[in-house]
Amino acid sequence: MKYVINFLSGSRLAGVLLLLAGLLPGPAALAQTPAPLWQSALVVGGGSSNLSIKATTSNLSGDVYVAGSFSGIVTIGNTTLISTGGTDGFVAKWSPATSAFAWAYRFGGSDLDQVTAVALSGARVYVAGTFISPNAAFGNTNLANYGSANSITTDAFVARLTDAGPNATVDWAQQFGGTSQDAANALAVAGTSVFVGGQTASAPAQFGSISRASSNGGVGYDGYVAKLVDGTTSATVSWVQSITGSGSKYVNALALNGASVYATGSIGGQNATFGTTTVPNGGASNAFLAKLNDAGTSSTWQWALRANGSGSDQSNALVVNGPVIYIAGTLSSTALVMGSHTITNAGPNGTTDAFVAAVQDAGSTATWSWARQAGGTDDDKGTGLALYGNSGVYLAGSFASSTVTIGSTALAAGSGGALVARLSDDGTSATVDWSQRGGSVTNTTASCVTMSGTRMYLTGNFQNTATFGSQTLASSSAGQSTNFLAHLVDPAALTTTATTSALSSPDFALYPNPAHAASTVTLPALPGTATATLTLRDALGRAIRTSTVTLPTAGLRHEMSLVGLPAGIYALQVQAGMTTAARRLVVE
Repeated sequence: MKYVINFLSGSRLAGVLLLLAGLLPGPAALAQTPAPLWQSALVVGGGSSNLSIKATTSNLSGDVYVAGSFSGIVTIGNTTLISTGGTDGFVAKWSPATSAFAWAYRFGGSDLDQVTAVALSGARVYVAGTFISPNAAFGNTNLANYGSANSITTDAFVARLTDAGPNATVDWAQQFGGTSQDAANALAVAGTSVFVGGQTASAPAQFGSISRASSNGGVGYDGYVAKLVDGTTSATVSWVQSITGSGSKYVNALALNGASVYATGSIGGQNATFGTTTVPNGGASNAFLAKLNDAGTSSTWQWALRANGSGSDQSNALVVNGPVIYIAGTLSSTALVMGSHTITNAGPNGTTDAFVAAVQDAGSTATWSWARQAGGTDDDKGTGLALYGNSGVYLAGSFASSTVTIGSTALAAGSGGALVARLSDDGTSATVDWSQRGGSVTNTTASCVTMSGTRMYLTGNFQNTATFGSQTLASSSAGQSTNFLAHLVDPAALTTTATTSALSSPDFALYPNPAHAASTVTLPALPGTATATLTLRDALGRAIRTSTVTLPTAGLRHEMSLVGLPAGIYALQVQAGMTTAARRLVVE
């Protein structure tokens, strides 16, 4: 039995108790949980249909940041954005305090530009994407495309804004790429470390002062993960790692756990190489999951896993909870093999299903823990993931099938094409707790999902009308695509269980607290337990730093560095044997 103690307090932290300490009932207890109802839904972009949301994230206060692309004139809250080219990128902040958008910002130039990823670190908002424009404006910074004036090439970019509450300002922008097609699809941020993932076809591609040659002469894409260090007014590239081979490789999502950087996406060709590890691939497009170790100014690939199918499959989303990594995506193969697990497409040949899978990280190796197909006889896609405390995940996707199952469990029936489901993880399998639909089955897609405390936010687009509970949204004009932002509340995010263990004693302490550069951790002796894993989590439950320390027979006294962490509320989660506990930590 796993004993869990939670010491967090305060009304604003109530919604993240589970994220910080992992306190949830088991799958059996929640198997019959009624699905939460949609609480609100709104159209994003006013009366314009020329907007597409491609990424979202949120903070503990419930502020939601949406990002993507738009053309023409769009109105977001009280801000009117006018594109200077075919499409421009944008990012906007929605506030639950006012139920309105606080600000919106545009980026770009005279051609096609877009934002594809967004991430937060305190008041810093990071965006990444691509620009085709010969020159693209990011506030007062102008980036010149590496391609010639007569060519159509894309460069990747990363930019940082500072959120001042009612408005935002651009601090810096950095581009990557060369004279061919290059893109950024994913972001992950911890302190001043900014990780970006994507693909490049340029030969070579430039990442600051680091140049990377193409492994296939620019015929296909190489995947990449790059690390930048935020210097307040500029950013410096520390390292770049490539995924090479004969086919095209794409990095679609990133996640962090201490020094571990996880990447997922798809690989094509006969093989794909991650550093010294070559993964046979058989020529198809397959989903992958891989791990990098960040050593500061350098990095190394640790392992890579492939989901083996005969069709075109890809992973679109990634979240991590300690040594457990979850991925979700879309499969067109008739069957998909993940280690000892095989899932089967429920539809006829040519249709797609969603999938979600768990992987156990053992350091230098990893194994598939379980895999689940989600779908029916039509086209279904897995597009987003969010953590469900320490007990599982929320899966979001677009489901055109009127009947959708995960294993033997039928998901919510109805007309909604946007669907979310909560899955509890018991280590070797996953149980569906509840599922909820929204929109309309023939014209609604879900693009992203993000959690803030008990609130789940879902974004996507629809045509004509979309119904979320008692609310029905109308598109700007019949048949045109319009974006939505909807949310529901999962009451289980406030469920806590406290039991007695050795870590409940006052000997488990953090001091000073509040702290600045460091805080000392003290733990009592735990007979029979030789080590303890210390995981520092931010206010959204994301693992910022993880370390394993020796637990002496007399107890532990360990100084934990806080250098580089933004001011804010954190929690130190301690795993010692079968015991888990957490303490609140304030960094000033």
